[in-house]
Amino acid sequence: MGILALSYNDLPYYLKSCFLYCGIFPEDSNIDASKLIRLWLAEGFIQRRGKERLEDIAEDYLHELIDRSLIQVTERRVDGGVTSCRMHDLLRDLAVLEAKDVRLFEVHGNMDFTFPISIPRLVIHQNSINNDISQCLHNSKLRSLISFSGSMWVRHWEYLQHHIKLLTVLSLEDIYGDYILPREIGELFHLKFLCIKGNVISELPSSIGRLFNLQSFDLGWNSCNIPWSIWKLKKLRHLHCWGCGVSSQSQINKRVNSYLGVEQLTNLQTLVLRGGSWLEGDGLGKLTQLRSLAVGKCPASYLKTELFESIAKLTTLRVLNLSFTNWQNKKTLLPGLMPLSHHVYLYDLSLEGLLEKLPEQIELHPPNLLRLELRRCKLKNDPMMILEKLPSLRILVLCYDAYVGKKMVCSSGGFLQLERLELYGCELEELMIEKGAMSSLKTMKIHDCYKMKELPHGLLQLTTLEKLSLEGSSCWESIKELEEAMGEDWDKLRKIMC
Repeated sequence: MGILALSYNDLPYYLKSCFLYCGIFPEDSNIDASKLIRLWLAEGFIQRRGKERLEDIAEDYLHELIDRSLIQVTERRVDGGVTSCRMHDLLRDLAVLEAKDVRLFEVHGNMDFTFPISIPRLVIHQNSINNDISQCLHNSKLRSLISFSGSMWVRHWEYLQHHIKLLTVLSLEDIYGDYILPREIGELFHLKFLCIKGNVISELPSSIGRLFNLQSFDLGWNSCNIPWSIWKLKKLRHLHCWGCGVSSQSQINKRVNSYLGVEQLTNLQTLVLRGGSWLEGDGLGKLTQLRSLAVGKCPASYLKTELFESIAKLTTLRVLNLSFTNWQNKKTLLPGLMPLSHHVYLYDLSLEGLLEKLPEQIELHPPNLLRLELRRCKLKNDPMMILEKLPSLRILVLCYDAYVGKKMVCSSGGFLQLERLELYGCELEELMIEKGAMSSLKTMKIHDCYKMKELPHGLLQLTTLEKLSLEGSSCWESIKELEEAMGEDWDKLRKIMC
């Protein structure tokens, strides 16, 4: 521990709390970098630097810890940012011990209950715990409660309501069953970070609209209806509720309390919601600080001019994910969505829904796009002749009838930056790769393309290819022929197949 302690002691003061705080996560776990950054913000660990965005400063902190080898990167975004990270076991042990000494947090199970319990942050890791948690929840000085074990039950909310009204961070994971968030949640006025993840949350109370200090609200993949009172939370910076819609405000309530909509949340930087009536009007276009927008499971009836006009105004977007369903009315995402040429920061674009055709003019596409995913677009013309001209594209994913044609051709000199190609559930019968195409490709995945009888033509001329994954395809006969021939081509193929 001596050398590791020196590394910790050598940290500048603003990084020490951030490093120790990483010890809250269970041993050997992958740490979601975006969640870690949002937690640092809620805990007040990030110091302002002029007009810089707090999240950018926090990301700098994370990179500094990585550069000092105190945090290990486990996955990166396509733009080079950190998706997830981890701590070495010894460094985590150091963080937990030091955090206890400086009274930053304590892990339930390491606590001595023979002494009065007065800690600012409580972390719960065990899958099952005894009633000692109730004793901890009598602690009026508790500011953060973080559980990874599903140990927070409805009966414990009474302790929070009566004893811990100054709670600023509440994070509960692995919550299973029909979990009804009690109305008492609205009493926790000081909450800045609220995360509840698990299997099902069946109901959210309207009192959620009283959490006026909330900065981050994360329900993960839970599916439920969020009360319209969420639009009152003007300090929200991150709203991540992929499976959740927002209820409509009644006409009576609009007359009594005035209209409330998404345009109230002008501090939002992340917005992930199921599509619905909140998309109507021009409210979305007023969220000019948005960096990440995901609209899920949205009926195609909301594909209207005002939606496209709103998205056109969101020129600070880095990530855009639009998923539309119910195609009886034949409404399409394009050409309404284009052009995206002014979205110079947009590097990750995912589209699900009917597209009549891709715009042939490359200048209409996002100029710095690194990743593109198309799902259920039912394109009739080979998209490769257009997409191969995108100058920066590194990852291309085509899923579930993104293209309904039989043949795709990657032309010589096309896809010069592409590193990863993924095809899932396509009707494709033939993929042809001309010499000089995809000269940087490292990974190719072809899954559930049952009509493809042959390996892609020109596959083995890709000298940079490192991984080839074939699942649910019908090209095993051609693979078997290569194996039986035992020639140079088989040597190349077996080294890259995984």
